[in-house]
Amino acid sequence: MSIQESKSPLQLEGTTREGSHWVIPISSSPFLIGRKEGCNLHLSVDGISRIHAEIREKDVGWWIVDCGSTNGTFVNHRRLTGEQLIKSGDILQFADMHFTVTEPTHITQSTRIINPHAQKFESMMMEKAVDPYFQPILRFSDLATVGYEILGRVHYGGLPELPGPLFQIAKKLDREIELSQLFRDQAFARANRLNVRDILFFNMLPAEVDTNLIACSLGHLRKAFPSLHLAMELHESVITDAPMVKKLRRVLKELGIFLVYDDFGSGQARLVELMEAPPDVIKFDFSLIHGIETRTETSQAIVAALVKMAKGAGIRTLAEGVETQGEADVCKQLGFDLAQGYYFGKPGPLTAPATDKRLDSSGDKA
Repeated sequence: MSIQESKSPLQLEGTTREGSHWVIPISSSPFLIGRKEGCNLHLSVDGISRIHAEIREKDVGWWIVDCGSTNGTFVNHRRLTGEQLIKSGDILQFADMHFTVTEPTHITQSTRIINPHAQKFESMMMEKAVDPYFQPILRFSDLATVGYEILGRVHYGGLPELPGPLFQIAKKLDREIELSQLFRDQAFARANRLNVRDILFFNMLPAEVDTNLIACSLGHLRKAFPSLHLAMELHESVITDAPMVKKLRRVLKELGIFLVYDDFGSGQARLVELMEAPPDVIKFDFSLIHGIETRTETSQAIVAALVKMAKGAGIRTLAEGVETQGEADVCKQLGFDLAQGYYFGKPGPLTAPATDKRLDSSGDKA
């Protein structure tokens, strides 16, 4: 097989537990698979690790590697032990989820699979039928809830509940940004009705990270909800231009919105941008937090040094993906300011007013 042939675009085809047939283009490198919010293939089912596996493009094709998952990754029914080149026809298995690797040559077939959802998607958008979810963020010093990350679910007949598959439909229909804005609008409206005064962390799609677009869209939201305390999460893979981030930071400051670097340390951390355009909060990636109590002293010392460096620059540090008491105890010892994860609370609807223990610019109780 020539290099040109081996680098053909690929996609994954599979059937969900609800019986829906999905076609997922491998549209970026790395292409992350797991149950963590934001994965390219988001599988929120039992047996799937937060970051289960990843697919990367190399000179000789697309390669898959397991990311230390609990239940393993299988290629053609054999457990993966290292990197492996994948090709059309291969069967990939993550827990009990199976996907076939195919080449997107039959455009009409892919369209036929996705388009039956278009009418339901349009109806859902018109009805604004999304359910905002909130995952608590706590302060280590007293375990008080100081904020929430805004997430979302959809309970609309025939559409997937989780954002990952739903955004795949939206992408096919060129409605990704509209869907992202709808999730935010509904979450902010819910928080405003409940008089929430804790800080609300929200995400932006890479396609939305344009200073003019952000100034416009968030400017309207700020006028609509002037009393909400907001923090915009920016994935580190988007931080490619320090001057752009500086401009973005100025825009957010004018709107009274904190800047948060998400998934710090997941493999593309850019310390130059961190120094030249420091955020208000850094969220340390799950890969640095998972099993940290079993890591070597050297490994823990490196994380502690990063935490100390950030705090020395006046940046709040947040341990993301804390799932056990052991992880929580060590993260507190290493000096983290904030924590988020299933150990402290899963995402869910917010039905009662929060307690107004928000963060000010120094990270103290306001």
